[in-house]
Amino acid sequence: MGETILQLYKLSSWDKADSWRAFCEDAAGVPARRYQPEKSARVYLSEDGWHVAVDLFGPEETLPSPPADDLPQRLGATVCRLLDATAPNWPALRKAVIRTMATGELLVMPVERGFAVGPARVASPHEALPTALADSDREPGEAPNYAEALAEAGINRRLLDGCAAVHVEELSTGEVRLTGTGSAGNRPVAERTWLGRADDLTTVCAEAVQMIKGLPVEHLPPGTPAGTDFGMKRTWLAVRDSTVDQVAAAIGLTAARPADWDEGVAAADDDQVFVSPSISGWIFVVNAARGFDGSSVASLSARLGTEVQYFGNHRVVAYAEWALAVDGHLVRHVLCSEDSEIADETGAPTPVELALGFSPATPGARFADEDDVMLVAAAWSLDPNTLSVTVSSPGPGLLGPLP
Repeated sequence: MGETILQLYKLSSWDKADSWRAFCEDAAGVPARRYQPEKSARVYLSEDGWHVAVDLFGPEETLPSPPADDLPQRLGATVCRLLDATAPNWPALRKAVIRTMATGELLVMPVERGFAVGPARVASPHEALPTALADSDREPGEAPNYAEALAEAGINRRLLDGCAAVHVEELSTGEVRLTGTGSAGNRPVAERTWLGRADDLTTVCAEAVQMIKGLPVEHLPPGTPAGTDFGMKRTWLAVRDSTVDQVAAAIGLTAARPADWDEGVAAADDDQVFVSPSISGWIFVVNAARGFDGSSVASLSARLGTEVQYFGNHRVVAYAEWALAVDGHLVRHVLCSEDSEIADETGAPTPVELALGFSPATPGARFADEDDVMLVAAAWSLDPNTLSVTVSSPGPGLLGPLP
């Protein structure tokens, strides 16, 4: 094995890919896209020597440089030893997902490469699951994607907000694994699992139905106006007890036009700013960094005569920021950027920050991250990742550029 690994390591990327495809087809007897080993090891070379790692989070060993004459034997023996000590993760040959809908019906869809795809069927698992599992075993690109599948079936995606789900995996062992999750705070909770036989889909479907009935959901009644989730890699303002027009005027929004939640949040990815309808007593300004940062919310709070909050995060540059201003006074401001080694805070920590257990300006303290931003937002106002399951005022917001 060690000799084979060293020979493969010398190949170009293209040759490695060809070699891998040949192995899957000739040795494993399946196309490369379908080969899913129950154990795997990664071998790579660095300045420290050769490294052997089992999966991303498994054990790792290093064979120091310079290489000895017995490197092939030691390398092969290390790979085999680590694989022998690793529990198998049996691959799923076919997958499907069952989701609840706000109408009380169940939606069944195939799953390919971790994503739900078409066709989408509103039916009982007993009727739809066998076909969905068969549909998951197709060439890549043959199936419509999730959004296309819902549109083709005439399903409003809003009916799935706050749903519970049961993931169905047909394993290479001849078993079927069910993994169910509910929804709380618009996040997966209450995970449950069950293992059954792949040749008894009647029992599998019955267990899936019972499992999904016992999972928590957050569906709003069909037709209820609600917000649109956002938050990750975003900046936004939260303004208490105001109106869309007042906030738009205070931030200097120009050439604004009415827009609903979906359009406004999507357009705020570009160079525009979206002032949302009121939701649970708060107005959101999405893409707030176009005109504000954490240190400038006090002036906006003074103009509006109310509480204003600022939030921002971006995991790539390890940036996290939040600020709170009341009646024109900056009460609290936290700015962290681990990549730039920036850590600053103004004002006393609020209860949620104390519960998180960090102080950005304290030497050696951990930096805040995007999850911290969402926790602070949830404590101060609303977590923007929960807006799709939060009732909103029915009117539109305003979308436009800042000068």
